[in-house]
Amino acid sequence: MSSGGAIRWKNDRRFAFPLFQRYPETVSELSLSFATSMSSMSAADRAAWDSLASRYGCPFYMWGFLALLEESGSIVPEKGWTPIHLLLKREGRLVGAAPLYAKTASNGEFVFDFEFARVAQDNDIAWYPKLVAMIPVTPSPLWRVLVAEGEDESALTKLVLDAALELARTNGFGGFHVLWPSDSVAALLRQRRALGRDLRRGRAGEDFTAWEHQTFLWKDRLPEAPAGFGSFEGWLGAFSKNMRRNVLREREGLDAAGVERRIIESDEAAGTPGLLSRMADFYEDTNERFGPWAARWLERDFFLRLPEFMPTGWIMGAGFAPGEKEPIGLSFMMRGDQGLWGRYWGSSRFEAGLHFELCYYLPIEWALSRGLGFFDPGMGSEHKARRGFHSVLAPSFHAIFEARMADLVHRSLEPANRGAAQAVTLLNGELPYRRGQAAVAEPGPPKGNKYED
Repeated sequence: MSSGGAIRWKNDRRFAFPLFQRYPETVSELSLSFATSMSSMSAADRAAWDSLASRYGCPFYMWGFLALLEESGSIVPEKGWTPIHLLLKREGRLVGAAPLYAKTASNGEFVFDFEFARVAQDNDIAWYPKLVAMIPVTPSPLWRVLVAEGEDESALTKLVLDAALELARTNGFGGFHVLWPSDSVAALLRQRRALGRDLRRGRAGEDFTAWEHQTFLWKDRLPEAPAGFGSFEGWLGAFSKNMRRNVLREREGLDAAGVERRIIESDEAAGTPGLLSRMADFYEDTNERFGPWAARWLERDFFLRLPEFMPTGWIMGAGFAPGEKEPIGLSFMMRGDQGLWGRYWGSSRFEAGLHFELCYYLPIEWALSRGLGFFDPGMGSEHKARRGFHSVLAPSFHAIFEARMADLVHRSLEPANRGAAQAVTLLNGELPYRRGQAAVAEPGPPKGNKYED
Protein backbone atom coordinates (compact mmCIF):
# COMPACT_ATOMS: atom_id res chain seq x y z
CA MET A 1 0.00 0.00 0.00
CA SER A 2 1.41 3.36 -0.96
CA SER A 3 1.69 6.35 1.33
CA GLY A 4 -1.27 7.95 -0.44
CA GLY A 5 -3.50 5.04 0.52
CA ALA A 6 -3.94 3.59 -2.97
CA ILE A 7 -3.80 -0.16 -3.20
CA ARG A 8 -1.24 -1.42 -5.68
CA TRP A 9 -0.75 -4.91 -7.07
CA LYS A 10 0.91 -6.68 -9.93
CA ASN A 11 -1.42 -6.84 -12.92
CA ASP A 12 -1.62 -9.06 -16.01
CA ARG A 13 0.34 -11.88 -14.42
CA ARG A 14 0.59 -15.20 -16.19
CA PHE A 15 1.47 -17.15 -13.03
CA ALA A 16 3.30 -19.50 -15.37
CA PHE A 17 5.14 -21.07 -12.42
CA PRO A 18 4.46 -22.54 -9.97
CA LEU A 19 0.65 -22.23 -10.14
CA PHE A 20 0.18 -23.63 -13.62
CA GLN A 21 2.61 -26.43 -12.86
CA ARG A 22 0.01 -27.80 -10.47
CA TYR A 23 -2.71 -28.08 -13.14
CA PRO A 24 -0.94 -29.37 -16.27
CA GLU A 25 -4.09 -30.84 -17.84
CA THR A 26 -5.92 -27.51 -17.50
CA VAL A 27 -3.46 -24.85 -18.50
CA SER A 28 -2.91 -25.08 -22.23
CA GLU A 29 -2.55 -21.47 -23.37
CA LEU A 30 -4.15 -20.12 -20.16
CA SER A 31 -3.40 -16.65 -18.86
CA LEU A 32 -4.62 -14.83 -15.76
CA SER A 33 -5.15 -11.10 -15.47
CA PHE A 34 -6.83 -8.73 -13.04
CA ALA A 35 -9.13 -5.92 -14.20
CA THR A 36 -7.91 -2.88 -12.28
CA SER A 37 -9.46 0.28 -13.67
CA MET A 38 -11.53 2.62 -11.48
CA SER A 39 -14.63 0.84 -12.74
CA SER A 40 -13.17 -2.53 -13.47
CA MET A 41 -16.21 -4.26 -14.98
CA SER A 42 -15.67 -1.86 -17.87
CA ALA A 43 -12.36 -3.65 -18.44
CA ALA A 44 -14.25 -6.90 -19.05
CA ASP A 45 -16.13 -7.42 -22.29
CA ARG A 46 -19.85 -7.59 -21.47
CA ALA A 47 -20.76 -10.24 -24.03
CA ALA A 48 -17.82 -12.45 -23.06
CA TRP A 49 -18.55 -12.13 -19.32
CA ASP A 50 -22.25 -12.85 -19.79
CA SER A 51 -21.50 -15.87 -21.96
CA LEU A 52 -20.11 -17.38 -18.75
CA ALA A 53 -22.59 -15.91 -16.27
CA SER A 54 -25.73 -16.80 -18.21
CA ARG A 55 -25.00 -20.50 -17.76
CA TYR A 56 -25.94 -20.27 -14.08
CA GLY A 57 -29.32 -18.54 -14.28
CA CYS A 58 -28.45 -16.12 -11.48
CA PRO A 59 -28.72 -12.32 -11.92
CA PHE A 60 -25.98 -11.55 -9.39
CA TYR A 61 -23.36 -12.99 -11.75
CA MET A 62 -24.30 -10.90 -14.76
CA TRP A 63 -22.10 -8.10 -16.05
CA GLY A 64 -24.95 -5.60 -15.70
CA PHE A 65 -25.42 -6.15 -11.96
CA LEU A 66 -21.73 -5.98 -11.08
CA ALA A 67 -21.13 -3.01 -13.39
CA LEU A 68 -24.14 -1.16 -11.96
CA LEU A 69 -22.71 -1.51 -8.44
CA GLU A 70 -19.56 0.23 -9.65
CA GLU A 71 -21.06 2.77 -12.06
CA SER A 72 -23.65 3.90 -9.49
CA GLY A 73 -20.88 4.80 -7.05
CA SER A 74 -21.96 2.11 -4.59
CA ILE A 75 -18.99 -0.27 -4.81
CA VAL A 76 -15.98 1.97 -5.34
CA PRO A 77 -12.57 2.57 -3.72
CA GLU A 78 -13.87 5.62 -1.84
CA LYS A 79 -16.22 3.28 0.02
CA GLY A 80 -13.62 0.65 0.76
CA TRP A 81 -14.18 -1.54 -2.33
CA THR A 82 -11.53 -1.64 -5.06
CA PRO A 83 -12.64 -4.08 -7.78
CA ILE A 84 -9.88 -6.33 -9.14
CA HIS A 85 -11.89 -8.97 -10.95
CA LEU A 86 -9.95 -11.97 -12.16
CA LEU A 87 -10.12 -12.90 -15.84
CA LEU A 88 -8.93 -16.27 -17.12
CA LYS A 89 -8.38 -16.70 -20.86
CA ARG A 90 -7.45 -19.60 -23.09
CA GLU A 91 -5.93 -18.59 -26.42
CA GLY A 92 -7.47 -15.15 -26.03
CA ARG A 93 -11.01 -16.36 -25.24
CA LEU A 94 -12.51 -15.70 -21.80
CA VAL A 95 -13.08 -19.07 -20.13
CA GLY A 96 -13.26 -18.03 -16.46
CA ALA A 97 -14.04 -14.95 -14.40
CA ALA A 98 -14.48 -14.12 -10.74
CA PRO A 99 -15.45 -10.92 -8.89
CA LEU A 100 -12.75 -9.95 -6.38
CA TYR A 101 -12.29 -6.81 -4.26
CA ALA A 102 -9.49 -5.21 -2.29
CA LYS A 103 -11.13 -4.01 0.92
CA THR A 104 -9.97 -1.31 3.32
CA ALA A 105 -13.00 -1.78 5.62
CA SER A 106 -15.49 -4.54 6.34
CA ASN A 107 -18.65 -2.67 5.41
CA GLY A 108 -21.23 -4.47 3.30
CA GLU A 109 -19.84 -7.96 3.87
CA PHE A 110 -22.32 -9.27 6.48
CA VAL A 111 -19.42 -11.21 7.96
CA PHE A 112 -18.74 -9.22 11.07
CA ASP A 113 -14.98 -9.36 11.58
CA PHE A 114 -14.69 -5.92 13.19
CA GLU A 115 -13.34 -7.31 16.48
CA PHE A 116 -10.63 -9.24 14.66
CA ALA A 117 -9.68 -6.05 12.82
CA ARG A 118 -9.54 -4.13 16.11
CA VAL A 119 -7.33 -6.73 17.77
CA ALA A 120 -5.01 -6.73 14.76
CA GLN A 121 -4.76 -2.94 14.84
CA ASP A 122 -4.08 -2.91 18.58
CA ASN A 123 -1.17 -5.28 17.99
CA ASP A 124 0.25 -3.56 14.89
CA ILE A 125 -0.83 -6.43 12.65
CA ALA A 126 -2.22 -5.77 9.19
CA TRP A 127 -5.85 -6.81 8.76
CA TYR A 128 -6.46 -4.35 5.93
CA PRO A 129 -6.19 -4.24 3.05
CA LYS A 130 -7.74 -7.65 2.62
CA LEU A 131 -8.65 -9.47 -0.59
CA VAL A 132 -12.30 -10.54 -0.66
CA ALA A 133 -14.14 -12.90 -2.98
CA MET A 134 -17.88 -12.23 -2.77
CA ILE A 135 -20.93 -10.75 -4.44
CA PRO A 136 -20.94 -7.31 -2.78
CA VAL A 137 -23.57 -6.42 -0.16
CA THR A 138 -25.32 -9.75 -0.74
CA PRO A 139 -25.46 -12.13 2.25
CA SER A 140 -26.40 -15.19 0.23
CA PRO A 141 -24.21 -18.21 -0.65
CA LEU A 142 -23.49 -17.24 -4.24
CA TRP A 143 -19.84 -16.47 -5.01
CA ARG A 144 -18.22 -18.75 -7.54
CA VAL A 145 -15.84 -18.78 -10.45
CA LEU A 146 -17.80 -18.38 -13.68
CA VAL A 147 -16.56 -21.00 -16.13
CA ALA A 148 -17.18 -21.55 -19.83
CA GLU A 149 -19.05 -24.62 -20.99
CA GLY A 150 -16.70 -27.51 -21.64
CA GLU A 151 -14.08 -26.35 -19.12
CA ASP A 152 -13.27 -28.21 -15.90
CA GLU A 153 -15.03 -26.02 -13.34
CA SER A 154 -13.43 -27.61 -10.30
CA ALA A 155 -9.90 -27.35 -11.69
CA LEU A 156 -10.35 -23.74 -12.81
CA THR A 157 -11.90 -22.79 -9.47
CA LYS A 158 -8.89 -24.22 -7.64
CA LEU A 159 -6.58 -22.36 -10.00
CA VAL A 160 -8.37 -19.04 -9.46
CA LEU A 161 -8.38 -19.47 -5.68
CA ASP A 162 -4.67 -20.22 -5.69
CA ALA A 163 -3.99 -17.21 -7.91
CA ALA A 164 -6.01 -14.93 -5.63
CA LEU A 165 -4.23 -16.29 -2.59
CA GLU A 166 -0.85 -15.67 -4.22
CA LEU A 167 -1.91 -12.18 -5.29
CA ALA A 168 -2.92 -11.32 -1.74
CA ARG A 169 0.17 -12.80 -0.14
CA THR A 170 2.69 -11.16 -2.47
CA ASN A 171 1.07 -7.71 -2.45
CA GLY A 172 0.88 -6.95 1.25
CA PHE A 173 -2.72 -7.94 2.01
CA GLY A 174 -3.57 -9.12 5.51
CA GLY A 175 -5.48 -12.12 4.22
CA PHE A 176 -7.76 -13.63 1.60
CA HIS A 177 -11.43 -14.07 2.52
CA VAL A 178 -14.02 -16.06 0.55
CA LEU A 179 -17.37 -14.73 1.75
CA TRP A 180 -20.77 -16.27 1.03
CA PRO A 181 -19.45 -18.87 -1.47
CA SER A 182 -21.77 -21.14 -3.41
CA ASP A 183 -22.29 -24.65 -2.11
CA SER A 184 -19.89 -26.10 -4.69
CA VAL A 185 -17.09 -23.68 -3.77
CA ALA A 186 -17.70 -24.25 -0.06
CA ALA A 187 -17.43 -28.00 -0.57
CA LEU A 188 -14.17 -27.54 -2.45
CA LEU A 189 -12.73 -25.33 0.31
CA ARG A 190 -13.78 -27.77 3.01
CA GLN A 191 -11.98 -30.53 1.13
CA ARG A 192 -8.91 -28.41 0.54
CA ARG A 193 -8.30 -26.71 3.88
CA ALA A 194 -4.72 -26.08 2.83
CA LEU A 195 -4.71 -24.50 -0.63
CA GLY A 196 -1.16 -24.49 -1.94
CA ARG A 197 0.20 -26.49 1.00
CA ASP A 198 2.78 -28.12 -1.24
CA LEU A 199 3.96 -24.69 -2.40
CA ARG A 200 3.90 -22.87 0.92
CA ARG A 201 4.44 -25.53 3.54
CA GLY A 202 4.86 -24.19 7.06
CA ARG A 203 3.72 -20.64 6.34
CA ALA A 204 0.82 -18.88 8.03
CA GLY A 205 -2.20 -18.31 5.85
CA GLU A 206 -2.01 -21.59 3.96
CA ASP A 207 -5.13 -22.86 5.75
CA PHE A 208 -8.65 -21.50 5.36
CA THR A 209 -10.65 -21.36 8.56
CA ALA A 210 -14.40 -21.81 8.13
CA TRP A 211 -16.82 -19.41 9.83
CA GLU A 212 -20.46 -20.52 9.92
CA HIS A 213 -23.28 -17.97 9.62
CA GLN A 214 -26.96 -18.55 10.32
CA THR A 215 -29.33 -17.44 7.57
CA PHE A 216 -32.78 -18.31 6.19
CA LEU A 217 -34.19 -20.14 3.17
CA TRP A 218 -37.65 -21.13 1.92
CA LYS A 219 -38.08 -24.10 -0.41
CA ASP A 220 -41.04 -25.39 -2.34
CA ARG A 221 -40.93 -28.77 -0.70
CA LEU A 222 -40.86 -30.70 2.55
CA PRO A 223 -39.97 -34.36 3.16
CA GLU A 224 -43.66 -35.24 3.08
CA ALA A 225 -44.27 -33.06 0.00
CA PRO A 226 -41.34 -33.76 -2.34
CA ALA A 227 -43.36 -32.68 -5.37
CA GLY A 228 -43.85 -29.21 -3.93
CA PHE A 229 -46.74 -27.30 -2.42
CA GLY A 230 -48.38 -26.41 -5.71
CA SER A 231 -49.91 -23.15 -4.49
CA PHE A 232 -49.90 -20.67 -1.63
CA GLU A 233 -52.88 -22.48 -0.16
CA GLY A 234 -51.02 -25.76 -0.44
CA TRP A 235 -48.08 -24.24 1.43
CA LEU A 236 -50.30 -22.92 4.22
CA GLY A 237 -51.88 -26.35 4.38
CA ALA A 238 -48.57 -27.67 5.75
CA PHE A 239 -48.77 -25.21 8.68
CA SER A 240 -50.16 -25.93 12.10
CA LYS A 241 -53.71 -24.68 12.56
CA ASN A 242 -52.75 -21.71 14.74
CA MET A 243 -49.96 -20.47 12.49
CA ARG A 244 -52.08 -20.87 9.38
CA ARG A 245 -54.78 -18.78 11.03
CA ASN A 246 -52.24 -16.07 11.92
CA VAL A 247 -51.06 -15.71 8.31
CA LEU A 248 -54.61 -15.60 6.99
CA ARG A 249 -55.53 -13.00 9.62
CA GLU A 250 -52.62 -10.79 8.53
CA ARG A 251 -53.67 -10.98 4.89
CA GLU A 252 -57.34 -10.45 5.73
CA GLY A 253 -56.42 -7.30 7.65
CA LEU A 254 -54.87 -5.82 4.51
CA ASP A 255 -57.91 -6.85 2.49
CA ALA A 256 -60.19 -5.13 4.98
CA ALA A 257 -58.07 -1.96 4.74
CA GLY A 258 -58.43 -2.04 0.96
CA VAL A 259 -54.68 -2.39 0.36
CA GLU A 260 -54.02 -3.83 -3.07
CA ARG A 261 -50.85 -5.93 -3.36
CA ARG A 262 -49.17 -7.21 -6.47
CA ILE A 263 -45.86 -8.08 -8.05
CA ILE A 264 -44.50 -5.59 -10.58
CA GLU A 265 -42.07 -7.17 -13.02
CA SER A 266 -39.03 -5.34 -14.30
CA ASP A 267 -40.41 -4.20 -17.65
CA GLU A 268 -43.49 -2.64 -16.03
CA ALA A 269 -41.40 -1.12 -13.23
CA ALA A 270 -38.99 0.44 -15.71
CA GLY A 271 -41.88 1.99 -17.61
CA THR A 272 -43.66 3.41 -14.54
CA PRO A 273 -42.56 7.02 -13.95
CA GLY A 274 -41.17 7.62 -10.47
CA LEU A 275 -41.39 4.03 -9.25
CA LEU A 276 -37.65 3.36 -9.02
CA SER A 277 -37.10 6.77 -7.45
CA ARG A 278 -39.70 5.86 -4.82
CA MET A 279 -37.89 2.58 -4.17
CA ALA A 280 -34.68 4.57 -3.66
CA ASP A 281 -36.55 6.87 -1.23
CA PHE A 282 -37.86 3.91 0.73
CA TYR A 283 -34.41 2.28 0.82
CA GLU A 284 -32.86 5.46 2.24
CA ASP A 285 -35.68 6.03 4.73
CA THR A 286 -35.59 2.45 6.02
CA ASN A 287 -31.87 2.72 6.65
CA GLU A 288 -32.27 6.09 8.36
CA ARG A 289 -34.55 4.43 10.91
CA PHE A 290 -31.84 1.97 11.87
CA GLY A 291 -29.25 4.65 12.64
CA PRO A 292 -25.80 3.14 13.31
CA TRP A 293 -27.13 -0.36 12.53
CA ALA A 294 -28.23 0.62 9.01
CA ALA A 295 -27.05 -1.27 5.93
CA ARG A 296 -27.08 1.61 3.49
CA TRP A 297 -24.58 0.50 0.89
CA LEU A 298 -26.30 1.51 -2.35
CA GLU A 299 -26.46 4.93 -3.97
CA ARG A 300 -29.71 6.20 -5.51
CA ASP A 301 -28.30 5.65 -8.98
CA PHE A 302 -28.31 1.89 -8.36
CA PHE A 303 -32.11 1.95 -8.45
CA LEU A 304 -32.52 4.71 -11.01
CA ARG A 305 -30.20 3.07 -13.55
CA LEU A 306 -31.50 -0.48 -13.18
CA PRO A 307 -33.27 -0.52 -16.57
CA GLU A 308 -30.05 0.66 -18.25
CA PHE A 309 -27.90 -2.11 -16.82
CA MET A 310 -30.43 -4.82 -15.90
CA PRO A 311 -33.57 -4.91 -18.04
CA THR A 312 -34.47 -8.24 -16.41
CA GLY A 313 -33.55 -10.25 -13.32
CA TRP A 314 -35.54 -8.29 -10.71
CA ILE A 315 -39.11 -7.71 -9.56
CA MET A 316 -40.87 -5.53 -6.99
CA GLY A 317 -43.70 -6.16 -4.57
CA ALA A 318 -46.04 -3.18 -4.23
CA GLY A 319 -48.84 -2.20 -1.86
CA PHE A 320 -51.40 0.47 -2.83
CA ALA A 321 -53.82 2.13 -0.42
CA PRO A 322 -57.35 2.98 -1.64
CA GLY A 323 -57.41 6.14 -3.74
CA GLU A 324 -53.61 6.51 -3.84
CA LYS A 325 -51.64 6.17 -7.08
CA GLU A 326 -48.25 5.96 -5.41
CA PRO A 327 -47.41 2.70 -3.60
CA ILE A 328 -47.31 2.97 0.20
CA GLY A 329 -44.85 0.08 0.37
CA LEU A 330 -42.33 -1.58 -1.93
CA SER A 331 -40.08 -4.61 -1.76
CA PHE A 332 -37.23 -5.28 -4.18
CA MET A 333 -36.21 -8.79 -5.16
CA MET A 334 -33.79 -10.38 -7.58
CA ARG A 335 -35.12 -13.16 -9.77
CA GLY A 336 -33.16 -16.08 -11.17
CA ASP A 337 -34.19 -19.02 -13.32
CA GLN A 338 -34.98 -21.11 -10.27
CA GLY A 339 -35.70 -18.74 -7.38
CA LEU A 340 -35.92 -15.35 -5.70
CA TRP A 341 -33.73 -13.30 -3.40
CA GLY A 342 -35.34 -10.69 -1.18
CA ARG A 343 -33.16 -7.60 -0.90
CA TYR A 344 -34.78 -4.29 0.13
CA TRP A 345 -38.03 -2.90 1.44
CA GLY A 346 -39.58 0.36 2.63
CA SER A 347 -42.89 2.12 3.18
CA SER A 348 -44.30 5.60 3.51
CA ARG A 349 -46.27 4.72 6.65
CA PHE A 350 -47.04 1.83 8.94
CA GLU A 351 -49.73 -0.55 7.76
CA ALA A 352 -50.24 -3.67 9.87
CA GLY A 353 -49.05 -6.78 8.03
CA LEU A 354 -47.70 -4.93 4.99
CA HIS A 355 -44.05 -5.79 5.63
CA PHE A 356 -44.77 -9.50 5.99
CA GLU A 357 -46.99 -9.42 2.91
CA LEU A 358 -44.57 -7.68 0.54
CA CYS A 359 -41.40 -9.32 1.84
CA TYR A 360 -42.61 -12.89 2.54
CA TYR A 361 -46.12 -13.96 1.56
CA LEU A 362 -46.53 -12.23 -1.80
CA PRO A 363 -43.10 -13.34 -3.10
CA ILE A 364 -43.77 -16.94 -2.00
CA GLU A 365 -47.19 -16.88 -3.65
CA TRP A 366 -45.68 -15.48 -6.84
CA ALA A 367 -42.79 -17.97 -6.79
CA LEU A 368 -45.21 -20.87 -6.47
CA SER A 369 -47.29 -19.54 -9.36
CA ARG A 370 -44.13 -19.40 -11.54
CA GLY A 371 -42.69 -22.76 -10.52
CA LEU A 372 -39.68 -21.24 -8.72
CA GLY A 373 -38.18 -23.58 -6.17
CA PHE A 374 -36.63 -21.34 -3.51
CA PHE A 375 -36.76 -17.91 -1.92
CA ASP A 376 -33.83 -16.48 0.03
CA PRO A 377 -35.29 -13.63 2.13
CA GLY A 378 -31.96 -12.31 3.42
CA MET A 379 -30.33 -12.82 6.79
CA GLY A 380 -31.55 -11.56 10.14
CA SER A 381 -35.03 -11.17 11.73
CA GLU A 382 -35.86 -14.22 13.80
CA HIS A 383 -39.58 -13.86 13.03
CA LYS A 384 -38.86 -15.41 9.63
CA ALA A 385 -38.75 -18.83 11.29
CA ARG A 386 -42.38 -18.62 12.40
CA ARG A 387 -43.35 -17.67 8.85
CA GLY A 388 -41.94 -20.78 7.27
CA PHE A 389 -38.30 -19.95 6.51
CA HIS A 390 -35.87 -22.67 7.51
CA SER A 391 -32.67 -21.66 9.27
CA VAL A 392 -29.50 -22.91 7.56
CA LEU A 393 -25.75 -22.47 7.89
CA ALA A 394 -23.68 -20.65 5.26
CA PRO A 395 -19.89 -20.58 5.64
CA SER A 396 -17.19 -18.07 4.88
CA PHE A 397 -13.50 -19.01 4.62
CA HIS A 398 -10.55 -16.99 5.87
CA ALA A 399 -6.83 -17.28 5.15
CA ILE A 400 -4.93 -14.97 7.52
CA PHE A 401 -1.28 -14.35 6.71
CA GLU A 402 0.04 -13.32 10.14
CA ALA A 403 0.57 -16.41 12.30
CA ARG A 404 -0.73 -14.99 15.61
CA MET A 405 -3.90 -13.63 14.03
CA ALA A 406 -4.44 -16.85 12.08
CA ASP A 407 -4.29 -18.80 15.34
CA LEU A 408 -6.60 -16.36 17.13
CA VAL A 409 -9.19 -16.51 14.35
CA HIS A 410 -9.09 -20.30 14.29
CA ARG A 411 -9.50 -20.64 18.06
CA SER A 412 -12.22 -17.99 18.21
CA LEU A 413 -14.32 -19.45 15.45
CA GLU A 414 -14.59 -22.93 16.93
CA PRO A 415 -17.05 -21.83 19.68
CA ALA A 416 -18.66 -19.30 17.34
CA ASN A 417 -19.48 -22.06 14.88
CA ARG A 418 -20.97 -24.22 17.61
CA GLY A 419 -23.13 -21.27 18.62
CA ALA A 420 -24.32 -20.76 15.03
CA ALA A 421 -25.28 -24.44 14.78
CA GLN A 422 -27.21 -24.19 18.05
CA ALA A 423 -29.02 -21.09 16.77
CA VAL A 424 -30.09 -23.01 13.65
CA THR A 425 -31.53 -25.79 15.79
CA LEU A 426 -33.40 -23.38 18.05
CA LEU A 427 -34.83 -21.33 15.18
CA ASN A 428 -35.97 -24.42 13.31
CA GLY A 429 -37.86 -25.37 16.45
CA GLU A 430 -40.01 -22.28 15.77
CA LEU A 431 -41.11 -23.39 12.30
CA PRO A 432 -44.88 -23.35 11.76
CA TYR A 433 -45.13 -26.67 9.97
CA ARG A 434 -47.12 -29.54 11.38
CA ARG A 435 -45.08 -32.07 13.32
CA GLY A 436 -43.04 -34.28 11.03
CA GLN A 437 -42.93 -31.71 8.23
CA ALA A 438 -40.38 -29.20 9.59
CA ALA A 439 -37.13 -30.87 8.56
CA VAL A 440 -35.35 -30.21 5.30
CA ALA A 441 -32.58 -32.66 4.56
CA GLU A 442 -29.99 -30.38 3.05
CA PRO A 443 -29.20 -26.66 3.18
CA GLY A 444 -28.84 -24.43 0.17
CA PRO A 445 -30.90 -24.12 -3.00
CA PRO A 446 -32.78 -27.21 -4.20
CA LYS A 447 -31.08 -29.86 -6.26
CA GLY A 448 -31.35 -29.15 -9.92
CA ASN A 449 -31.05 -25.42 -9.42
CA LYS A 450 -29.24 -24.08 -12.46
CA TYR A 451 -26.64 -22.00 -10.63
CA GLU A 452 -25.66 -24.75 -8.19
CA ASP A 453 -24.16 -28.15 -8.89
